Amino acid sequence: MLVDRAVVHGRVQYVKTEYSEDELPLDPDFATVLLELKERSKGSELLFTSPVTGRHFHASPAQQDYLRPAGWCLVPCSQCGAAIGMRCTDAKGKTTAVHIERRALAKRSKLDNVGWHTFRHTYRSWLDDAGAPIGVQQKLMRHSDISTTAKYGDALMESKRKHNSIVARRALGNE
Repeated sequence: MLVDRAVVHGRVQYVKTEYSEDELPLDPDFATVLLELKERSKGSELLFTSPVTGRHFHASPAQQDYLRPAGWCLVPCSQCGAAIGMRCTDAKGKTTAVHIERRALAKRSKLDNVGWHTFRHTYRSWLDDAGAPIGVQQKLMRHSDISTTAKYGDALMESKRKHNSIVARRALGNE
């Protein structure tokens, strides 16, 4: 797949650098999903279009209406008893706005700051866990400088546990 334009600050623009315009290999199953999505875009040049307007999504409303509440729902609600992953409800069981107490708990737990770049950090963590060399990660994330790639993501706990055990077994002579 070749990406030469993207939505930047609410406008469709050409991508910033030659690295952003580089070809991106797609897994065949993922390519199928993207092609099906493209068919629903009703002839738009864009891949991700709003089903309401047929135009691109605006980052701010999408983040406010969908991403932030998703982050808030990563903690249980003390007000209505909604479990993790469930939306807040009123006494009749109808979905309501996320309760203030739940937002505060999410903030204290550092789960309230879900944004678009959260997904880029997750992608880098998964690439790292899959054993992709840092140079491959740089190209897949379309960074011009490898130091930018190194700032993204974090090692997954299971991977840290596995590799720490390998070193511990060597140190204890149990290898």
